[in-house]
Amino acid sequence: MDEHTLNKLEFDKIKNLLRDICHTPAGIARAESLYPRINYDQIKKELAETGQLTEILRFEEPFVLQTLDPIDTYLSRLKVQNTYIASTEYLKIAHFLRVCHNLKHYMKGKTDKYPLINAYVSEIQPGHEVLQKIEKAIDKTGEIMDSASSRLRKIRIEKQLVRNKILAKLESMIQSRRSSETRQDDVITIRDNRYVIPMPTSDVTSRTGVIHGHSKTGMTLFVEPMATVEMNNHLRELINDEEEEIERILIDIGDSVRSQFDEFRHNYEMIGIIDFIHAKGRLAVRLDCNPPELVDGPYVNLKEARHPLLLIAVEKKSQVVPLDIHLAKEFDCIVITGPNMGGKTVALKTVGLLALMVQSGMLIPAHKDSAVGIFHNVFADIGDEQSIELSLSTFSSHISKIIGALKNCDENSLILMDELGAGTDPVEGSALGEAILKKILDCKGKAIITTHYSALKTLPEKDKRIQNASLEFDQKTLKPTYRLIIGLPGSSYAIEMAKRLGMPQDVVEDAVGLMGTQERNLTELIERMQSETQQAEEARKLIDKEKEDVDKLRKHYVERQDKIAEEQQAYKEKAMREARELVESTRGRLEQLVRNIKEQKADKQSVKAAHKFIREKQDEFRNRLDQIKVQKEPPKKDESLSPGDRVFIENLRSEGELLDYNEKAESWRVQTGSMVATVKSNLLKKIHKKEPKRSIPSGVNYAPFEDIPMQLSVRGMTAEEAVTAVEKYLDSVSIANLETVYILHGKGTGVLRKAVGSYLRTNPLVENHRLGYFNEGGSGVTVVKIKKS
Repeated sequence: MDEHTLNKLEFDKIKNLLRDICHTPAGIARAESLYPRINYDQIKKELAETGQLTEILRFEEPFVLQTLDPIDTYLSRLKVQNTYIASTEYLKIAHFLRVCHNLKHYMKGKTDKYPLINAYVSEIQPGHEVLQKIEKAIDKTGEIMDSASSRLRKIRIEKQLVRNKILAKLESMIQSRRSSETRQDDVITIRDNRYVIPMPTSDVTSRTGVIHGHSKTGMTLFVEPMATVEMNNHLRELINDEEEEIERILIDIGDSVRSQFDEFRHNYEMIGIIDFIHAKGRLAVRLDCNPPELVDGPYVNLKEARHPLLLIAVEKKSQVVPLDIHLAKEFDCIVITGPNMGGKTVALKTVGLLALMVQSGMLIPAHKDSAVGIFHNVFADIGDEQSIELSLSTFSSHISKIIGALKNCDENSLILMDELGAGTDPVEGSALGEAILKKILDCKGKAIITTHYSALKTLPEKDKRIQNASLEFDQKTLKPTYRLIIGLPGSSYAIEMAKRLGMPQDVVEDAVGLMGTQERNLTELIERMQSETQQAEEARKLIDKEKEDVDKLRKHYVERQDKIAEEQQAYKEKAMREARELVESTRGRLEQLVRNIKEQKADKQSVKAAHKFIREKQDEFRNRLDQIKVQKEPPKKDESLSPGDRVFIENLRSEGELLDYNEKAESWRVQTGSMVATVKSNLLKKIHKKEPKRSIPSGVNYAPFEDIPMQLSVRGMTAEEAVTAVEKYLDSVSIANLETVYILHGKGTGVLRKAVGSYLRTNPLVENHRLGYFNEGGSGVTVVKIKKS
């Protein structure tokens, strides 16, 4: 894959996004060197790693990775014996070791859930001893603490004592010569790292002390009195001892780090890998990405795919229209047509960029059911390639890129070309474009191209390896919808767009007249197909909505039935408990009665009382049993049901009309409102209506109207015969007071459908009509609603 293609598909911008969210220089280096791979096992492993870390970010507590400095640089400087680094740099190594420890601790209890991430974390060596040594010796500001060594503590204590003695001596000397005439601001200062006091020049002699400087005016000298010279010398020696001890401590820490040099360098490498995977996971969460199915071979099947850079540019995901596209299964080449600014180039870039992201081990902003294969070569010729410096026109530059692609094209190549054949004579450009596509397909390559040339739209009729696609265009608003439709060529809508943008009407009319008849017919055909496709899509959405409503209704009644069953079971259990309690209490009472009978030798009163008690308990048991019983009779099939009967649907709690019976499934198709449902026979109850007796006026010959069926078939008739039959049928339907009927005309060429539809629009008995839904026969049936009389 050449750099030109990577830049055209904006792969470098994806790399920049990853680089900006990495925490470590090692992670940043991996992001900057990211390159699509072609090894199936490696890509699959990296996708799984990114998927696991994405799950951690979505479902676990916050990840513990933190920003790190270039630890490998510090380690390299410690590689030589008896070397050390600054104390602040040791603090950064300590921070690095704490991150190592935190990662180890974080993965406890998650090793089985995220094995690929744990595989990297498990290789990290904690380095507790080195961390403790640094924390013991260096405070948060980088100062070496007294606790670093006993000798350092001793030196610092002695140094403080000597300093205090010097300061006390100098302070007493200042006080002894201070009078009302002398200055009150004389203070002890440091010159040449030795404590001195200011003295007037006139007061200083050769025996006063060592002079270390003078004021700007020369009137004051800074003198180290002879009495403090030895003490200052001692203090200087202690300071030197302190510096030597600090250096020894830093070297000792360096030796400890050096002893685990290889382990720490490996730790840094592992954290760099984790950081890079973490960056890919963070980007996946931000763009709402999913792991696609990886196919071992050239293949594309993207569902609800969106361009990642567009998602970053907008506030809501819904602002980017999703793309559905597939390649290399039913066909190997897609020719995309449609208006300018309709989304053709974005579609090309989306396919190319997402393929590169997958081969780089990244999740993509597409549906989880998407699948992407592996392309060894991806060539992209997108945008204006004109070069003044190289004396290349737009056409020449495009051709030079295409020549390079054709030379390297094979079965594992994906070629993306924007406006194929543009920039030259349309006839020659079309011919050249067709020849280029033939060459690609002969090499078994895969291609997606965009064009405005009508000649290229007809290629799918000649070669089944090529398929048309178009970007949908709303003919009402004259605006693109950015939705890709596979299998349908598109129109450029150049004249319509010019009219919408304010082109004079006479120019528009001349342009329409100048179009060739064949070209105009093709454009009209495409527009008509797009219009019918939009109508079909709207009908599908309506069906989906009704299906969703039915599913909700079914779920509601299932839940209701389950709740009733639970309540019945709870009631039965309660009743059984009460019954057991009654049995226990009755047994005790009976035993007491038996004892009384024995003791009283069965006198009449005792026997009578016993019989009375038994009768009472029998009645009580019967009442309890009646409460426990669930009255449920086995369903009985109503043998008298027949098409046209009005029935009550028990599970839907509504009425409907029977259409036809399925003996195998023992169920009926029932029309209830605008919905047709399939219902088991045992859930239907026939509604018997008592017809009131009517008095027949004298002189009127009355004959009952025959049963009118719910549907009329006109299949096999001519259009004229069909219209006549429908007219007669609707008269009968109106008299029979039917609400909804079905005209069966079949799909065929559509002649009968159009004739019936035209007639129904003029018939005053018809309130409205529509084509049938998928469960009613689709476009082979017209559903007619009759006006109420």
